[in-house]
Amino acid sequence: MNGPEIIFGELSCSPIEFQLLRFLLSRKEGKFSFRNLLSSLGLTEKEIWGALCALEEKGFIISYSPLMGFEVSPPLPDLIHPAEVELILEKLNCRIPWRVKIFPVIDSTSDEVLRRGRRGEKEGLVVIAERQLRGRGRQGRSWESSLALGLYMTLLLEPSFQPLLPQHFALMSSVAVVEALNNLGLDNVGIKWPNDIVVGSRKLGGILIETDQGINSKRFIAIGIGINVNQAEIHFSGPLQDKATSIYMERGQTMRRVELMAEVLKSIDRNYGLSFFEIKEKWMKKMANRDREVEFEEDGQRIKGKIRGIDEMGWLVVEKENGSIQKFFSLGC
Repeated sequence: MNGPEIIFGELSCSPIEFQLLRFLLSRKEGKFSFRNLLSSLGLTEKEIWGALCALEEKGFIISYSPLMGFEVSPPLPDLIHPAEVELILEKLNCRIPWRVKIFPVIDSTSDEVLRRGRRGEKEGLVVIAERQLRGRGRQGRSWESSLALGLYMTLLLEPSFQPLLPQHFALMSSVAVVEALNNLGLDNVGIKWPNDIVVGSRKLGGILIETDQGINSKRFIAIGIGINVNQAEIHFSGPLQDKATSIYMERGQTMRRVELMAEVLKSIDRNYGLSFFEIKEKWMKKMANRDREVEFEEDGQRIKGKIRGIDEMGWLVVEKENGSIQKFFSLGC
């Protein structure tokens, strides 16, 4: 299995640091003497001490005793480290061949996946960034991701069925994210049509679906996922403080983003092969505003009514005040 791409720079790692952390995290014995590290890794004393210092600077707790040796002690820092990600990928046992590329800073994970997809990158690519400079959501809206507190990633899939139906993958991805959050103990999460992840009236995350074409003319789909993980209210800009929430704000404790990443990838893998009918059934059970009164403007017309669900194409079904049914593909609100 191909491991995550090592990107050098702030928040990332050198090949020696990668090798050492992978070795320390992957061995069940736990503690290793300095001589054991030298012989097992084929590194010099200077290289090992330098890598140990680098790991400590990033928040890893390295315990050492002359008798017992070295070990990485809990708690592990909330860092998406390539060595840990590679170990996690090897244990997931997914059908999709996930390959993670990690960037300390990037313009947009979705833009990077689109660029790589156009050059022929295959299914299973996952681009993750600690920070995005131009993260975006639906309809060109910006997505705040300037701090390494959220999970920002985009996946590349090449479904066998054509043509691609973006609404199917919007529903599938939303269901997968909510199920992943449920599995990690966050039970009060819902989906606001078409693809916002919410807790009550506050937005926890969102999905961005884009399709494009590679050099072999085969179309692919980029699934952008943004989840607020460890932000406190102060981390959101003024206009968002009463509209956004995070996992930390909801459960009162932080979550390691690498664990959330793994759960989301497993959940996407489980739901990927399901039919639209199966996804729709799951989605309807997680729908946040079903049977609630709504009021919005569409094409200059004021619409009032109750949300009744979605149809067989993923369109929103609204029962208007006069009892008539109207369907919407996308709302500007």
